Amino acid sequence: MSDRNFNEKYLNIITPIKQYLETLDTHINSFFCTENRNEIQPIILEFLSNKGKRIRPVLIFFILKALNIDIENEHYKIALTNEIIHNATLIHDDIIDCSIIRRGQKTLNFNYDSKLAVLAGDYLLAEVLKLLSCMDINIREIYTNTLSVMINGELNQYFHRFKILSAKEYIEKSKAKTARLFEAGIVSAYLTGSNDSKYTEYLKNFAINFGIAFQIYNDLENLNNPDKFNEDIRNGDYSAPVIFYANEKSTKNLNLNNPELIVKKLKKTDAIAKTQNLIKFYINQAIENISFLEDNLYKQSIIQLCNLYIKE
Repeated sequence: MSDRNFNEKYLNIITPIKQYLETLDTHINSFFCTENRNEIQPIILEFLSNKGKRIRPVLIFFILKALNIDIENEHYKIALTNEIIHNATLIHDDIIDCSIIRRGQKTLNFNYDSKLAVLAGDYLLAEVLKLLSCMDINIREIYTNTLSVMINGELNQYFHRFKILSAKEYIEKSKAKTARLFEAGIVSAYLTGSNDSKYTEYLKNFAINFGIAFQIYNDLENLNNPDKFNEDIRNGDYSAPVIFYANEKSTKNLNLNNPELIVKKLKKTDAIAKTQNLIKFYINQAIENISFLEDNLYKQSIIQLCNLYIKE
């Protein structure tokens, strides 16, 4: 599926919660347009305006609506928390990876310099603390644990650069770096809007399974993005297709210094098919996890969104 086709389908699927995303935009702008303005705020707002798909808030709003929970101000704070943490990690990732492009735009470390980009990421994380300080202690604990897991995931990736991971190690990395933030947002929003917690485990599992599939899908898409794929190879960050290819060919005398040649060779193996099957497995698990939801527009939208990440 082409990027354009994917984006058109994605925008159509999220139509039922478009109003909540627009309200979230208002919350983001008001949060960073305070009276005590400083020089970093316009830069942050410009970076956040290039907002990508906002998949994390999308799932938060869909889950809440599917559960017939009214979306209140506290839910917007949780969605905002997720977006700020996510964008802070993107800024820091771009510095670590020496990235030039992010969402079709120049990265902060390229447009300015790495020093300012580090401070921008730190500033966002500091602002998150303000949001969390006003939330229930259980929500604070969820995000504290999530940030710890995410940072340890990044450290793990750094110390295992240029190593061919096993499929299990790769999944654990994806869970730590990506899936746990999905979990934090969805579970926190549910616990904030519900009088009981009987569906917590189902939602945790949904978020984890979807988050893993989401990361694998993005890694697979990078095969069609030479700049990003070259960057990952240069940094020794090997994704699922490369791992499957390497394990199939055996790591002995395997040359991973030529990204273009790697792509050509792995496309002649079943590495891509194995990656697609892995995505399908986790997406199907995620859909099974929300089988408890009543059959309504929002549940169907979640299922459509999940299936969008399956490549046939």
